[in-house]
Amino acid sequence: MVTPDTVVEAIRESRAQAPQALSVLWVTIPTGRDDFAQDLKRLRGNLALVPHVLRTGGFVDPNAVMNDVSTVLDRARRDVQALNEAARDRRGIDLVIVSRTALSLADTSSPIELPDWFPVKAGQTVTVRIDDLTWSASVVLSDEAAELDDLRRILCDVDRALLNRLQESQRLGRPTQSLWDQMGLESTAGGDIDEELGKIGKTLKGIKNPTGYRPSVSKNPTVVGRLWAHANRTAPDRLPRAAKALAAALGTVDVPEDSSLAAVLNRPSRRIDANVRWCLALIVTLRTACQFATAAAHADDYPRFSAVLLRATSRNLRQFLDRAAAHLRQTSAP
Repeated sequence: MVTPDTVVEAIRESRAQAPQALSVLWVTIPTGRDDFAQDLKRLRGNLALVPHVLRTGGFVDPNAVMNDVSTVLDRARRDVQALNEAARDRRGIDLVIVSRTALSLADTSSPIELPDWFPVKAGQTVTVRIDDLTWSASVVLSDEAAELDDLRRILCDVDRALLNRLQESQRLGRPTQSLWDQMGLESTAGGDIDEELGKIGKTLKGIKNPTGYRPSVSKNPTVVGRLWAHANRTAPDRLPRAAKALAAALGTVDVPEDSSLAAVLNRPSRRIDANVRWCLALIVTLRTACQFATAAAHADDYPRFSAVLLRATSRNLRQFLDRAAAHLRQTSAP
């Protein structure tokens, strides 16, 4: 859900680029609409921003949508006129419609005659478009919508679960060499597996705050870091080999019918065993999550993205990885 801060920032940027006499913006808030509107008033500063909680119908017929806007303007007249001075300074008013339901209209650009009492271009006809900020409001990659603390915590959780599982495999004599040969970095190639797992254990044990955890591909690489590095340097059609080696090393059985969107979009062209497919999804999702966390740490180098997109992407990654960690723990031998 978009936040009041995001809405205010989006309006501030829009006003700086292309001021209009009237901008109409839509925000879908299932619950707490009145609190949301009050927060907008509290945060608006010198913006001529007028929130209006929609309590009636309308906004479903594209031929009547500007009549609906006129109705809302009339109901918000007192709040609009209270912003007279600010509106002159800002050269226009931003009307934010806070609705319980989503805006179903795709193209909402139409002419509207502004009322005689309107503080900017009164009585004139202007073109107005309803911008659905629920989807269009953009934020930096490091925004709270991405819930990066939780993503990093889960990455740490998966790393520890993978380490425990590989140490168990060593004790039980499962085949681990193929996996190690593929994901081992040059600096540790040929090293003793038990020794390297011990080093990884010390690295993970030294993490006091999992919410700040970021795997590394070069400095003291953990299991997740090694899988990430291998996925980065391996062509997609060759990743199933690593997934097969991982499945054998983990002794993966009875895997859940589960995946992430990133894994589905990177699906192999040929059918593979369910256990291998789950391990491939794990590798691809880990790489995507690590890339996400790293890019967010350098957010100033990248463009802004929809807050809803970031929240949904992060949530999908976290849900799969959280379930993966639980599965690895539940199927480990005592």
